[in-house]
Amino acid sequence: MGEMDGAIAGFIRGRIKGLFHSKAALAQLRRGIGKEIGELPDLLGFVLPTDEITSWAAGEEMVEKSIYTALTLYAFHQQGSDRCMSAGLEEKVVAVSYKNSFGHAVRNLVKSDQNKEAAVTRRFDKVLTAQDVTELAIHARGLIGLLKKENITMDYPSFAVDLYWFQQQDVRRRVLLKWGKDYYMNKGRED
Repeated sequence: MGEMDGAIAGFIRGRIKGLFHSKAALAQLRRGIGKEIGELPDLLGFVLPTDEITSWAAGEEMVEKSIYTALTLYAFHQQGSDRCMSAGLEEKVVAVSYKNSFGHAVRNLVKSDQNKEAAVTRRFDKVLTAQDVTELAIHARGLIGLLKKENITMDYPSFAVDLYWFQQQDVRRRVLLKWGKDYYMNKGRED
């Protein structure tokens, strides 16, 4: 995990720990799903880091969008649950693993009921073909609603890092490939 990845993941870990028990803050954040950062100014205090994570001006906007998207989707996932729906909150840097990634969490939706697979795969494919983070959030919301219903957690610090890299055209393919592998390749591990 690089320095930027660690900074983004660390910020998300700390923010989720602070938001987990605040129903009012989570309700405010949920309103931001599918909207551009800054469209709802009252959310900025939740999603903007107190210190700059990057000195690279173009990177700063990508960091902010990834944090915003991850936290608004987390707030939706957390709604109505007493259990924290984010994995990956331990302080140590964890080696890359499929176990709680976005792709693996979505794979868990069909683990017990293969009849859901076609519908889940259709939704997952829409996420993979999103052109930007805002469109991705709109499509991911449906899947995260299903994760919430099935009480399946997801690693939001890792998801935020993936969202940061997703915004960079030269790296986007690797993020999508990672999610695809975690979804399709883990099918064999479970069968």
